[in-house]
Amino acid sequence: MYVVSAKTSDAKSLRVQGLISSTAQIELLRSKNVVQLTIDSSKQQVTELAAPDDSAFNMASATPDSVKLSPRQSLKKHSVAQEIKQAQSLYSQAKSLQKRAFADITNGKAISVADFKRCAEGFIDSVFRNQDALLCISRMRDKDAYLLEHSVNVSILMSIFAKYLKLDENIIVELATGALLHDIGKIQVPNEILNKPGRLTDDEFVIMRKHVEYSRDILMQTEGISAISLDVAANHHERLDGRGYPAGLTQAQISMHARMIAIVDTYDAITAQRVYKSGQTCIKALKILRADSPAHFDLELVKQFITAIGMYPPGTLVLMESEKLAMVLENNPTRLTCPIVKVFYNAKQRHYLPAITVNLADAKCDDAIKSAVNAEDYGIDIKKFFNQFIMPA
Repeated sequence: MYVVSAKTSDAKSLRVQGLISSTAQIELLRSKNVVQLTIDSSKQQVTELAAPDDSAFNMASATPDSVKLSPRQSLKKHSVAQEIKQAQSLYSQAKSLQKRAFADITNGKAISVADFKRCAEGFIDSVFRNQDALLCISRMRDKDAYLLEHSVNVSILMSIFAKYLKLDENIIVELATGALLHDIGKIQVPNEILNKPGRLTDDEFVIMRKHVEYSRDILMQTEGISAISLDVAANHHERLDGRGYPAGLTQAQISMHARMIAIVDTYDAITAQRVYKSGQTCIKALKILRADSPAHFDLELVKQFITAIGMYPPGTLVLMESEKLAMVLENNPTRLTCPIVKVFYNAKQRHYLPAITVNLADAKCDDAIKSAVNAEDYGIDIKKFFNQFIMPA
């Protein structure tokens, strides 16, 4: 249906215009408490569940005369340089919290949901100030800390994704909290399977898949967990074609929130560095998500996710047309292929260069991104470079 306007349950008018053709869009309208739509029947058309371009579906929170910014929306915006230290501190605290939670479960103690909510709220505040800082920090992976870092990264990405979709801030907190806890059940998977340096056997994979049920069961017994947090933890491996696990839910049974974490969880798993394998590039991961949509993932949400984090998220190492390497520092929201980068290495002659910041969207810039690459292919310690040239003294 082609929508031209909408009203919420409290009679506020929303600026909505465009073709509504996916369940994700309908869920987004519901999340805004929309109870009435005005449609243009002359523009109706039969479509598949495929997403229109961003320009075909634009939604604002309210008409200008009724806009009231939340405390988070009113936060002073920071540059990446201003936010990066706080982002690093939040990231370290989250890893420590994860480690403590795993120890508590092992020792038969209860998890403190309040601690995880505070952690999630810290992420969300940082995202509202400048999401590129946490995105950058999350790319500085420790290959020996996948279990701790994966859930932290998924929570950051969920916060950014949900903010982009303009979901209610209370819902964003529950999503980020659920993301932090979504793999908590892995502590009950035997170490020899969880940390196996290679492909799992069929029998081992059956055991590994149990981690979702373990997470669900732990959280169902945890005081203070919300239905939304439980939903994303219990259903992050469900797929639209019914081939996910553990319940084999079908498209109609999978909530928008579970669809979101399925995308985010897969993206981070593909790009993660592990002891036994290098992570794929961000572009490769996004291509996999697109290729597996709409069979596994909601195509509309995949497109929205790409726009939310950028084609080359901050922290990504890229090869330039000039045969130089650069680290992406900040996104240019209106030009996803032209971020702000820090150029620092001659890939052809294999030596470091004086680091300079370049805005690829600048009309005077004569360079462009050729591809996303892995630091290991060039023998570069990307974390060392990051700490030396990106982190403030």
